[in-house]
Amino acid sequence: MILMPAIAPANRIHPLCYEHHSEMTPRKFPASEGMSYACQELDCFVSYSGSDGYFLNTQDPFVIKGCPIPPHQYCAHDRYPMYLLEVQLEHPNFRLWRCPHCNMSRLGGQLT
Repeated sequence: MILMPAIAPANRIHPLCYEHHSEMTPRKFPASEGMSYACQELDCFVSYSGSDGYFLNTQDPFVIKGCPIPPHQYCAHDRYPMYLLEVQLEHPNFRLWRCPHCNMSRLGGQLT
């Protein structure tokens, strides 16, 4: 695990969908506190909130059973759920995670 100093304001986050690696859009979900984000891809239920981390925005048990378990990376500094900030297609195992609270970053945390 590698920790790096923050370089962006913590109030502006840009989480990526862990399935499609595309930037998620802000959405307000009734079940989550504060701002949440949803994947823009059609039929993708991947969502993220700063308080809950990644989750699947569906109650359909068939969809939930067919989807991979959402990754859960937590900040070593404050234990907030981190979001996927960057992937590199030329390096499939590269994952850069960021804490929405303190902006600390973690390199690694492969999706398996």
